[in-house]
Amino acid sequence: MVSESGEPIHLRNMELEYEDHIINIKYNLLLDHIKLDAYVRACDEALLGRDGYRRLAAVEARLTREYQVAQRRIEITKLINEQIPIGTINLNKEVNQLDDDDEHQSNPDGIMVDEQEIGNGVYRSIRNLLQIFIPIWNESNPPILQPGDTINLKLGGDGKEKYETLAKVGNLFKYQLQDLQENGISVDGVHWPIELYFSGDWKFMYNIMGLNAPNARYFCLYCDCEASNRWNVDLCWPINKNTKCQKKPPLFPAIKQENYIPDELHLLLRISDVLMECFFNDLFKKREFEREIKNQIEQTMKSIKVHFEFFKSRSNSGKWDWTSLMGPDKKKVLQHFPIVNFISGKRGEEIQKLWRDFYDLYLVLRSPNLTYSEIDNFENKAKQWIKLFCRPSQGQMNSASQIPGLYRKEDVTPYMHVFSQHIPEFLRNLKEKNMGLRVFSTSSIEKKNHNQVRLFFCGTTMGGGTRGKPVVYDIMEFENRQLYYLINNTPQEILMRHIDAGDKENKD
Repeated sequence: MVSESGEPIHLRNMELEYEDHIINIKYNLLLDHIKLDAYVRACDEALLGRDGYRRLAAVEARLTREYQVAQRRIEITKLINEQIPIGTINLNKEVNQLDDDDEHQSNPDGIMVDEQEIGNGVYRSIRNLLQIFIPIWNESNPPILQPGDTINLKLGGDGKEKYETLAKVGNLFKYQLQDLQENGISVDGVHWPIELYFSGDWKFMYNIMGLNAPNARYFCLYCDCEASNRWNVDLCWPINKNTKCQKKPPLFPAIKQENYIPDELHLLLRISDVLMECFFNDLFKKREFEREIKNQIEQTMKSIKVHFEFFKSRSNSGKWDWTSLMGPDKKKVLQHFPIVNFISGKRGEEIQKLWRDFYDLYLVLRSPNLTYSEIDNFENKAKQWIKLFCRPSQGQMNSASQIPGLYRKEDVTPYMHVFSQHIPEFLRNLKEKNMGLRVFSTSSIEKKNHNQVRLFFCGTTMGGGTRGKPVVYDIMEFENRQLYYLINNTPQEILMRHIDAGDKENKD
Protein backbone atom coordinates (compact mmCIF):
# COMPACT_ATOMS: atom_id res chain seq x y z
CA MET A 1 0.00 0.00 0.00
CA VAL A 2 1.14 3.53 -0.75
CA SER A 3 -0.25 6.98 -0.01
CA GLU A 4 -1.34 9.49 -2.67
CA SER A 5 2.17 10.99 -2.52
CA GLY A 6 3.75 7.59 -3.10
CA GLU A 7 4.94 7.07 0.47
CA PRO A 8 4.69 3.45 1.68
CA ILE A 9 1.97 2.61 4.19
CA HIS A 10 3.00 -0.02 6.74
CA LEU A 11 0.67 -2.22 8.75
CA ARG A 12 1.67 -1.62 12.35
CA ASN A 13 -0.88 -3.61 14.30
CA MET A 14 -4.32 -5.16 14.09
CA GLU A 15 -6.81 -5.13 16.93
CA LEU A 16 -9.48 -7.78 17.34
CA GLU A 17 -12.25 -7.92 19.90
CA TYR A 18 -14.46 -10.77 20.99
CA GLU A 19 -16.61 -11.11 24.08
CA ASP A 20 -14.72 -9.15 26.78
CA HIS A 21 -11.25 -9.66 25.26
CA ILE A 22 -9.13 -7.35 23.10
CA ILE A 23 -6.39 -8.95 21.01
CA ASN A 24 -3.66 -6.72 19.57
CA ILE A 25 -1.51 -8.23 16.79
CA LYS A 26 1.72 -6.23 16.28
CA TYR A 27 3.68 -6.10 13.02
CA ASN A 28 6.28 -3.34 13.56
CA LEU A 29 8.23 -3.88 16.77
CA LEU A 30 10.56 -0.91 16.07
CA LEU A 31 7.68 1.55 16.26
CA ASP A 32 6.48 -0.21 19.40
CA HIS A 33 9.95 0.26 20.91
CA ILE A 34 9.87 4.01 20.18
CA LYS A 35 6.41 4.22 21.70
CA LEU A 36 7.61 2.41 24.82
CA ASP A 37 10.43 4.95 25.23
CA ALA A 38 7.84 7.71 24.86
CA TYR A 39 5.78 6.11 27.64
CA VAL A 40 8.83 6.07 29.91
CA ARG A 41 9.56 9.70 29.10
CA ALA A 42 5.97 10.76 29.80
CA CYS A 43 5.98 8.95 33.16
CA ASP A 44 9.36 10.50 34.02
CA GLU A 45 8.44 14.07 33.18
CA ALA A 46 5.00 13.84 34.79
CA LEU A 47 6.48 11.94 37.76
CA LEU A 48 3.80 9.30 37.33
CA GLY A 49 4.69 6.46 39.68
CA ARG A 50 4.35 2.75 39.02
CA ASP A 51 1.16 2.39 41.05
CA GLY A 52 -0.48 5.33 39.30
CA TYR A 53 0.38 3.99 35.85
CA ARG A 54 -0.72 0.47 36.83
CA ARG A 55 -4.14 1.76 37.84
CA LEU A 56 -4.41 3.73 34.59
CA ALA A 57 -3.41 0.72 32.47
CA ALA A 58 -6.00 -1.39 34.29
CA VAL A 59 -8.84 0.73 32.88
CA GLU A 60 -7.30 1.28 29.43
CA ALA A 61 -6.38 -2.06 27.89
CA ARG A 62 -4.55 -0.45 24.95
CA LEU A 63 -1.88 1.02 27.21
CA THR A 64 1.43 -0.81 27.44
CA ARG A 65 1.58 -2.90 30.59
CA GLU A 66 3.19 -1.28 33.61
CA TYR A 67 5.86 -3.95 34.06
CA GLN A 68 7.07 -3.33 30.48
CA VAL A 69 7.35 0.42 31.11
CA ALA A 70 9.18 -0.18 34.40
CA GLN A 71 11.59 -2.65 32.77
CA ARG A 72 12.31 -0.26 29.89
CA ARG A 73 12.98 2.54 32.39
CA ILE A 74 15.61 0.34 34.04
CA GLU A 75 17.15 -0.46 30.64
CA ILE A 76 17.30 3.24 29.65
CA THR A 77 18.88 4.16 32.97
CA LYS A 78 21.51 1.45 32.56
CA LEU A 79 22.27 2.45 28.96
CA ILE A 80 22.72 6.16 29.66
CA ASN A 81 24.62 5.56 32.90
CA GLU A 82 27.18 3.61 30.88
CA GLN A 83 27.63 6.68 28.65
CA ILE A 84 27.54 9.16 31.51
CA PRO A 85 28.62 7.40 34.72
CA ILE A 86 27.43 8.81 38.04
CA GLY A 87 29.98 8.90 40.83
CA THR A 88 29.31 9.17 44.56
CA ILE A 89 31.26 11.12 47.15
CA ASN A 90 31.14 11.02 50.92
CA LEU A 91 31.06 14.66 51.98
CA ASN A 92 31.83 13.66 55.55
CA LYS A 93 35.40 12.76 54.57
CA GLU A 94 38.17 15.30 54.74
CA VAL A 95 39.65 16.66 51.50
CA ASN A 96 42.98 14.93 52.10
CA GLN A 97 41.14 11.62 52.51
CA LEU A 98 39.47 12.13 49.17
CA ASP A 99 42.88 12.79 47.60
CA ASP A 100 45.00 10.10 49.20
CA ASP A 101 42.69 7.16 49.92
CA ASP A 102 44.31 4.06 48.40
CA GLU A 103 40.91 2.62 47.58
CA HIS A 104 40.21 5.33 45.03
CA GLN A 105 40.54 4.39 41.39
CA SER A 106 41.73 6.96 38.87
CA ASN A 107 39.83 7.23 35.59
CA PRO A 108 40.93 8.91 32.33
CA ASP A 109 39.06 12.11 33.22
CA GLY A 110 41.25 12.73 36.25
CA ILE A 111 38.34 12.29 38.67
CA MET A 112 39.02 10.17 41.72
CA VAL A 113 36.36 7.49 42.07
CA ASP A 114 35.80 5.03 44.90
CA GLU A 115 33.68 2.28 43.38
CA GLN A 116 32.73 0.89 46.80
CA GLU A 117 31.79 4.17 48.41
CA ILE A 118 28.20 5.10 49.11
CA GLY A 119 28.13 8.80 49.88
CA ASN A 120 25.71 11.67 50.23
CA GLY A 121 26.90 13.49 47.11
CA VAL A 122 26.95 12.59 43.42
CA TYR A 123 28.68 13.97 40.34
CA ARG A 124 29.22 13.44 36.62
CA SER A 125 32.29 14.09 34.50
CA ILE A 126 32.21 17.45 32.71
CA ARG A 127 34.16 15.86 29.87
CA ASN A 128 31.57 13.08 29.48
CA LEU A 129 28.76 15.62 29.36
CA LEU A 130 30.57 17.69 26.73
CA GLN A 131 31.11 14.61 24.57
CA ILE A 132 27.33 14.10 24.61
CA PHE A 133 26.32 17.72 24.11
CA ILE A 134 28.82 18.90 21.48
CA PRO A 135 27.47 16.68 18.64
CA ILE A 136 23.92 17.77 19.53
CA TRP A 137 24.89 21.45 19.51
CA ASN A 138 26.85 20.99 16.29
CA GLU A 139 24.04 19.18 14.46
CA SER A 140 21.15 21.36 15.63
CA ASN A 141 19.34 23.54 13.10
CA PRO A 142 20.64 26.20 13.09
CA PRO A 143 23.85 24.89 14.69
CA ILE A 144 24.61 26.23 18.16
CA LEU A 145 28.29 25.41 17.66
CA GLN A 146 30.39 25.50 14.52
CA PRO A 147 34.02 24.45 14.03
CA GLY A 148 36.27 27.31 15.10
CA ASP A 149 33.96 28.42 17.92
CA THR A 150 35.10 28.62 21.52
CA ILE A 151 32.87 26.82 24.02
CA ASN A 152 32.04 29.23 26.84
CA LEU A 153 31.34 26.94 29.78
CA LYS A 154 29.48 28.50 32.71
CA LEU A 155 29.79 26.88 36.11
CA GLY A 156 27.51 27.78 38.97
CA GLY A 157 26.09 26.51 42.19
CA ASP A 158 23.66 26.95 45.01
CA GLY A 159 23.29 25.24 48.36
CA LYS A 160 25.68 24.83 51.28
CA GLU A 161 27.80 27.96 51.63
CA LYS A 162 30.64 26.43 53.60
CA TYR A 163 34.18 26.50 52.21
CA GLU A 164 35.19 23.12 53.67
CA THR A 165 32.23 21.33 52.06
CA LEU A 166 32.62 23.09 48.72
CA ALA A 167 36.35 22.29 48.73
CA LYS A 168 35.56 18.56 48.72
CA VAL A 169 33.37 18.98 45.65
CA GLY A 170 35.77 21.40 43.96
CA ASN A 171 38.63 18.97 44.45
CA LEU A 172 36.87 16.45 42.19
CA PHE A 173 36.85 18.82 39.22
CA LYS A 174 39.90 21.01 39.78
CA TYR A 175 42.31 19.14 37.51
CA GLN A 176 39.74 18.35 34.83
CA LEU A 177 38.78 22.03 34.63
CA GLN A 178 42.45 23.01 34.43
CA ASP A 179 42.93 20.61 31.51
CA LEU A 180 39.79 21.82 29.71
CA GLN A 181 40.77 25.48 30.10
CA GLU A 182 44.33 24.89 28.87
CA ASN A 183 43.78 22.21 26.21
CA GLY A 184 40.11 22.28 25.24
CA ILE A 185 38.42 19.08 24.07
CA SER A 186 38.36 17.06 20.84
CA VAL A 187 35.14 15.36 19.69
CA ASP A 188 34.79 13.48 16.39
CA GLY A 189 38.11 14.85 15.17
CA VAL A 190 37.22 18.50 15.82
CA HIS A 191 39.08 20.49 18.48
CA TRP A 192 37.09 22.92 20.61
CA PRO A 193 38.81 25.56 22.78
CA ILE A 194 37.07 26.12 26.13
CA GLU A 195 36.73 29.26 28.24
CA LEU A 196 35.53 28.74 31.82
CA TYR A 197 33.21 31.10 33.72
CA PHE A 198 31.56 31.05 37.12
CA SER A 199 28.46 32.85 38.36
CA GLY A 200 26.54 32.63 41.62
CA ASP A 201 25.20 34.60 44.53
CA TRP A 202 27.72 36.53 46.64
CA LYS A 203 27.91 34.03 49.53
CA PHE A 204 28.58 31.16 47.16
CA MET A 205 31.09 33.13 45.09
CA TYR A 206 33.27 34.34 47.95
CA ASN A 207 33.66 30.74 49.14
CA ILE A 208 34.55 29.51 45.66
CA MET A 209 37.08 32.35 45.30
CA GLY A 210 38.53 31.85 48.80
CA LEU A 211 37.70 35.40 49.93
CA ASN A 212 36.21 36.97 53.04
CA ALA A 213 32.52 37.48 53.69
CA PRO A 214 30.74 40.59 52.32
CA ASN A 215 30.69 42.15 55.80
CA ALA A 216 34.52 42.17 55.95
CA ARG A 217 36.55 45.38 55.79
CA TYR A 218 37.87 44.40 52.37
CA PHE A 219 34.69 42.87 51.06
CA CYS A 220 34.75 43.00 47.28
CA LEU A 221 35.21 40.01 44.96
CA TYR A 222 36.82 42.20 42.31
CA CYS A 223 38.88 44.95 43.94
CA ASP A 224 40.55 46.25 47.12
CA CYS A 225 37.83 48.78 47.96
CA GLU A 226 37.40 49.30 51.70
CA ALA A 227 33.89 48.97 53.14
CA SER A 228 33.89 52.59 54.32
CA ASN A 229 34.34 53.74 50.70
CA ARG A 230 31.54 51.76 49.07
CA TRP A 231 29.44 54.91 48.70
CA ASN A 232 32.17 56.92 46.98
CA VAL A 233 31.57 56.45 43.25
CA ASP A 234 34.14 59.13 42.45
CA LEU A 235 36.80 56.52 43.19
CA CYS A 236 37.68 54.15 40.35
CA TRP A 237 38.00 50.42 40.99
CA PRO A 238 38.89 48.34 37.88
CA ILE A 239 38.23 44.60 38.03
CA ASN A 240 41.18 42.95 39.73
CA LYS A 241 41.92 40.46 42.47
CA ASN A 242 41.16 41.38 46.07
CA THR A 243 44.71 41.22 47.39
CA LYS A 244 43.89 42.36 50.93
CA CYS A 245 41.50 39.67 52.12
CA GLN A 246 42.24 36.43 50.32
CA LYS A 247 42.42 33.88 53.10
CA LYS A 248 42.03 30.51 51.38
CA PRO A 249 42.99 28.98 48.02
CA PRO A 250 40.39 29.46 45.26
CA LEU A 251 38.58 26.21 44.56
CA PHE A 252 38.78 26.56 40.76
CA PRO A 253 42.14 28.19 39.97
CA ALA A 254 41.60 27.47 36.26
CA ILE A 255 38.95 30.23 36.10
CA LYS A 256 40.31 33.69 35.34
CA GLN A 257 39.47 36.53 37.74
CA GLU A 258 37.53 38.47 35.10
CA ASN A 259 35.43 35.37 34.38
CA TYR A 260 33.77 35.30 37.80
CA ILE A 261 30.60 37.04 36.65
CA PRO A 262 28.14 38.77 39.04
CA ASP A 263 24.65 37.30 38.99
CA GLU A 264 22.09 39.78 37.70
CA LEU A 265 19.24 37.99 39.50
CA HIS A 266 20.82 38.48 42.93
CA LEU A 267 21.66 42.08 42.07
CA LEU A 268 17.92 42.61 41.62
CA LEU A 269 16.92 40.66 44.72
CA ARG A 270 19.43 42.07 47.19
CA ILE A 271 19.30 45.73 46.11
CA SER A 272 15.50 45.70 46.05
CA ASP A 273 15.62 44.16 49.55
CA VAL A 274 17.56 47.18 50.77
CA LEU A 275 15.21 49.64 49.08
CA MET A 276 12.16 48.00 50.64
CA GLU A 277 13.76 47.72 54.08
CA CYS A 278 14.78 51.39 54.11
CA PHE A 279 11.29 52.42 52.99
CA PHE A 280 9.49 50.29 55.57
CA ASN A 281 11.80 51.41 58.38
CA ASP A 282 10.67 54.98 57.68
CA LEU A 283 7.04 53.91 58.01
CA PHE A 284 7.52 51.81 61.15
CA LYS A 285 8.38 55.03 63.01
CA LYS A 286 4.92 56.43 62.42
CA ARG A 287 2.31 55.93 65.15
CA GLU A 288 -0.43 55.09 62.70
CA PHE A 289 1.55 52.31 61.00
CA GLU A 290 -0.22 49.36 62.62
CA ARG A 291 -3.63 51.03 62.64
CA GLU A 292 -3.68 52.42 59.07
CA ILE A 293 -0.51 52.28 56.99
CA LYS A 294 0.03 48.52 57.27
CA ASN A 295 -3.32 47.71 55.68
CA GLN A 296 -2.95 50.46 53.06
CA ILE A 297 0.37 49.00 51.87
CA GLU A 298 -1.04 45.47 51.74
CA GLN A 299 -4.02 46.67 49.70
CA THR A 300 -1.76 48.67 47.37
CA MET A 301 0.38 45.57 46.80
CA LYS A 302 -2.78 43.61 46.05
CA SER A 303 -3.79 46.21 43.46
CA ILE A 304 -0.56 45.53 41.51
CA LYS A 305 -1.13 41.75 41.75
CA VAL A 306 1.47 41.08 44.48
CA HIS A 307 0.64 38.98 47.54
CA PHE A 308 2.19 40.80 50.49
CA GLU A 309 1.66 40.90 54.25
CA PHE A 310 3.32 42.35 57.34
CA PHE A 311 3.69 40.18 60.43
CA LYS A 312 5.44 40.25 63.80
CA SER A 313 8.67 38.26 63.72
CA ARG A 314 8.99 35.54 66.35
CA SER A 315 12.75 35.35 65.93
CA ASN A 316 13.43 39.09 66.03
CA SER A 317 11.91 40.34 69.30
CA GLY A 318 8.49 40.86 67.77
CA LYS A 319 9.67 43.43 65.22
CA TRP A 320 7.79 43.86 61.99
CA ASP A 321 8.69 41.55 59.11
CA TRP A 322 7.09 41.06 55.70
CA THR A 323 6.52 38.59 52.90
CA SER A 324 9.69 37.65 51.04
CA LEU A 325 9.04 38.35 47.36
CA MET A 326 10.40 36.49 44.35
CA GLY A 327 12.04 38.23 41.38
CA PRO A 328 8.91 38.80 39.22
CA ASP A 329 7.00 40.35 42.14
CA LYS A 330 9.94 42.56 43.07
CA LYS A 331 10.03 43.90 39.53
CA LYS A 332 6.33 44.76 39.77
CA VAL A 333 6.90 46.57 43.07
CA LEU A 334 9.89 48.54 41.77
CA GLN A 335 7.98 49.56 38.66
CA HIS A 336 4.52 50.30 40.05
CA PHE A 337 4.43 50.80 43.84
CA PRO A 338 3.42 54.44 44.62
CA ILE A 339 5.96 55.57 47.23
CA VAL A 340 4.58 59.12 47.12
CA ASN A 341 1.29 57.88 48.59
CA PHE A 342 3.11 57.07 51.82
CA ILE A 343 6.01 59.56 52.00
CA SER A 344 5.06 63.08 50.97
CA GLY A 345 7.11 65.91 49.53
CA LYS A 346 10.43 65.88 47.73
CA ARG A 347 11.78 62.99 49.79
CA GLY A 348 8.95 60.72 48.70
CA GLU A 349 9.46 61.74 45.08
CA GLU A 350 13.19 60.99 45.28
CA ILE A 351 12.66 57.59 46.91
CA GLN A 352 10.14 56.69 44.22
CA LYS A 353 12.67 57.84 41.61
CA LEU A 354 15.24 55.51 43.21
CA TRP A 355 12.90 52.57 42.75
CA ARG A 356 11.92 53.41 39.18
CA ASP A 357 15.46 54.24 38.09
CA PHE A 358 16.85 51.01 39.54
CA TYR A 359 14.21 49.04 37.66
CA ASP A 360 15.14 50.82 34.41
CA LEU A 361 18.86 50.25 34.97
CA TYR A 362 18.21 46.58 35.71
CA LEU A 363 16.45 46.21 32.36
CA VAL A 364 19.45 47.81 30.65
CA LEU A 365 22.05 45.50 32.20
CA ARG A 366 19.98 42.50 31.06
CA SER A 367 19.84 43.72 27.45
CA PRO A 368 21.59 41.28 25.08
CA ASN A 369 22.98 43.77 22.54
CA LEU A 370 24.14 46.95 24.26
CA THR A 371 26.30 49.44 22.39
CA TYR A 372 29.38 50.92 24.04
CA SER A 373 27.64 54.28 24.32
CA GLU A 374 24.69 52.60 26.07
CA ILE A 375 27.10 50.97 28.51
CA ASP A 376 28.75 54.35 29.17
CA ASN A 377 25.32 55.85 29.79
CA PHE A 378 24.46 52.99 32.15
CA GLU A 379 27.66 53.60 34.12
CA ASN A 380 26.92 57.31 34.53
CA LYS A 381 23.33 56.67 35.62
CA ALA A 382 24.34 53.90 38.04
CA LYS A 383 26.80 56.22 39.78
CA GLN A 384 24.22 59.01 39.92
CA TRP A 385 21.81 56.50 41.41
CA ILE A 386 24.25 55.72 44.23
CA LYS A 387 24.75 59.43 44.86
CA LEU A 388 21.00 59.95 45.13
CA PHE A 389 20.62 56.92 47.40
CA CYS A 390 23.00 58.32 50.02
CA ARG A 391 22.39 62.03 49.37
CA PRO A 392 22.86 63.97 52.63
CA SER A 393 20.40 66.52 53.96
CA GLN A 394 20.49 69.87 52.16
CA GLY A 395 19.92 73.37 53.51
CA GLN A 396 20.08 74.77 57.04
CA MET A 397 19.43 72.25 59.81
CA ASN A 398 15.88 72.37 61.26
CA SER A 399 14.86 75.17 58.90
CA ALA A 400 11.79 75.23 56.66
CA SER A 401 14.04 75.13 53.61
CA GLN A 402 15.91 71.99 54.69
CA ILE A 403 15.59 69.02 52.33
CA PRO A 404 16.05 65.79 54.33
CA GLY A 405 18.59 63.32 53.00
CA LEU A 406 17.62 59.86 51.87
CA TYR A 407 19.81 57.15 53.35
CA ARG A 408 23.17 56.77 55.06
CA LYS A 409 26.46 56.10 53.31
CA GLU A 410 26.69 52.96 55.44
CA ASP A 411 23.52 51.67 53.77
CA VAL A 412 25.34 51.29 50.44
CA THR A 413 25.83 47.53 50.17
CA PRO A 414 28.43 45.33 48.41
CA TYR A 415 25.89 44.59 45.67
CA MET A 416 25.41 48.34 45.11
CA HIS A 417 29.19 48.76 44.87
CA VAL A 418 29.38 46.03 42.21
CA PHE A 419 26.34 47.50 40.44
CA SER A 420 27.97 50.91 39.97
CA GLN A 421 31.70 50.10 39.88
CA HIS A 422 32.06 46.71 38.17
CA ILE A 423 28.95 45.87 36.14
CA PRO A 424 29.83 48.44 33.40
CA GLU A 425 33.27 46.88 32.94
CA PHE A 426 31.78 43.39 32.85
CA LEU A 427 29.30 44.55 30.20
CA ARG A 428 32.16 45.88 28.06
CA ASN A 429 34.25 42.72 28.50
CA LEU A 430 31.33 40.46 27.62
CA LYS A 431 30.39 42.58 24.61
CA GLU A 432 33.86 41.96 23.18
CA LYS A 433 33.00 38.24 23.30
CA ASN A 434 29.49 38.74 21.83
CA MET A 435 27.84 37.91 25.14
CA GLY A 436 25.71 39.72 27.70
CA LEU A 437 25.27 39.57 31.46
CA ARG A 438 21.90 37.87 31.15
CA VAL A 439 23.37 34.55 29.99
CA PHE A 440 25.19 34.25 33.33
CA SER A 441 22.04 34.55 35.42
CA THR A 442 21.61 31.89 38.11
CA SER A 443 17.84 31.90 37.57
CA SER A 444 18.15 28.54 35.78
CA ILE A 445 19.94 27.03 38.80
CA GLU A 446 17.36 28.49 41.19
CA LYS A 447 14.56 27.06 39.04
CA LYS A 448 16.24 23.66 38.79
CA ASN A 449 16.75 23.44 42.56
CA HIS A 450 13.18 24.56 43.19
CA ASN A 451 11.79 21.91 40.82
CA GLN A 452 13.95 19.14 42.25
CA VAL A 453 12.95 19.92 45.83
CA ARG A 454 9.30 20.26 44.82
CA LEU A 455 9.13 17.12 42.70
CA PHE A 456 11.35 14.62 44.47
CA PHE A 457 10.84 12.95 47.80
CA CYS A 458 8.58 15.51 49.44
CA GLY A 459 11.17 18.25 49.27
CA THR A 460 14.11 16.56 50.99
CA THR A 461 17.62 16.02 49.66
CA MET A 462 18.99 14.75 52.98
CA GLY A 463 19.64 11.06 52.28
CA GLY A 464 16.71 8.69 52.04
CA GLY A 465 17.34 7.39 48.52
CA THR A 466 16.90 3.86 47.21
CA ARG A 467 19.27 0.89 46.90
CA GLY A 468 21.64 2.42 49.43
CA LYS A 469 22.12 5.50 47.27
CA PRO A 470 21.43 9.09 48.34
CA VAL A 471 18.35 10.88 47.04
CA VAL A 472 20.52 13.05 44.80
CA TYR A 473 21.64 9.87 43.00
CA ASP A 474 18.03 9.26 41.94
CA ILE A 475 17.79 12.87 40.79
CA MET A 476 20.99 12.48 38.77
CA GLU A 477 19.66 9.31 37.14
CA PHE A 478 16.50 11.23 36.24
CA GLU A 479 18.67 13.92 34.58
CA ASN A 480 20.64 11.24 32.74
CA ARG A 481 17.41 9.82 31.32
CA GLN A 482 16.50 13.32 30.12
CA LEU A 483 19.78 13.26 28.16
CA TYR A 484 18.86 9.85 26.73
CA TYR A 485 15.57 11.26 25.42
CA LEU A 486 17.46 14.20 23.91
CA ILE A 487 20.08 12.01 22.22
CA ASN A 488 17.53 9.57 20.81
CA ASN A 489 14.83 12.11 19.87
CA THR A 490 12.29 10.29 22.01
CA PRO A 491 8.90 11.76 21.05
CA GLN A 492 6.81 13.65 23.59
CA GLU A 493 3.60 12.89 21.71
CA ILE A 494 2.47 10.31 19.18
CA LEU A 495 -0.38 11.21 16.82
CA MET A 496 -2.90 8.61 15.71
CA ARG A 497 -5.86 8.93 13.36
CA HIS A 498 -9.03 6.97 14.02
CA ILE A 499 -11.49 6.30 11.21
CA ASP A 500 -14.86 4.93 12.20
CA ALA A 501 -17.15 2.85 10.05
CA GLY A 502 -18.94 5.99 8.89
CA ASP A 503 -15.69 7.35 7.41
CA LYS A 504 -15.54 10.05 10.06
CA GLU A 505 -11.92 10.80 10.88
CA ASN A 506 -10.80 11.75 14.37
CA LYS A 507 -7.32 12.83 15.40
CA ASP A 508 -5.97 12.21 18.92
